[in-house]
Amino acid sequence: MDRRKELEKMKVLGELDALARGYGLDIDHMRKSEIIEAILEHESAQPEERVVKRRPPRKAANTKLKAMRVKAGLTQREVVEQTGINAQTYAQYEQGVKNFDSARLGVILNTCVALNCKLEDIIESKDILKTIEAYNQI
Repeated sequence: MDRRKELEKMKVLGELDALARGYGLDIDHMRKSEIIEAILEHESAQPEERVVKRRPPRKAANTKLKAMRVKAGLTQREVVEQTGINAQTYAQYEQGVKNFDSARLGVILNTCVALNCKLEDIIESKDILKTIEAYNQI
């Protein structure tokens, strides 16, 4: 059945107006035959090309924290269980979304124990690393 016959049938069933309004057609002062022609024109028209802006894919963060966890052979879940850190927060630390260097000292030390590593192995900030080095000299 061709499209015009389908629309004629819809006209009889009273569904034509709803279809036309769905296409955004102003049909208040149109005859049924004009509505059918407008729908056919609308359906045969080439759709406008839309430019969809997409975010560039997020690069996987290569944080020291993640590298040490992988080196230790642990999953995020295992580290979370050992440290008591919230799972979502820990994932954000590993992804670099949240700054692990700003975490509470207890969280950082518990993480060092869980990963069997030193502070220098998971701290990113050069300033903090200098402070740790100075502290180790005491």
